[in-house]
Amino acid sequence: MPNIQEFLTFDRYLTPSIIRAFYLLQVALILLIGLINVLAAFVAMAYSLPTGIAWLFCSLIGTAVGIVAARVVTEVVMILFQNNEHLAAIRARAEGR
Repeated sequence: MPNIQEFLTFDRYLTPSIIRAFYLLQVALILLIGLINVLAAFVAMAYSLPTGIAWLFCSLIGTAVGIVAARVVTEVVMILFQNNEHLAAIRARAEGR
């Protein structure tokens, strides 16, 4: 359990513990926006079939790309924090702690 000193001196970071929740929130928002775009594509099909089909295709591809991009960004942030933790461990060993 982290103590208040770790929190105030930034010896331990808060972000790695909450980043997974932010990733799930990102995926939920991307899926919601994708669903709204798919529904809009069906509405567009009533006016112009080729436009609606193109919109539907782009919505599905955009949703998939958005989910992959959210995952990549989340992994990069997690790697940065893991590197920092590994460097802190190396520094502690070098200082003889």
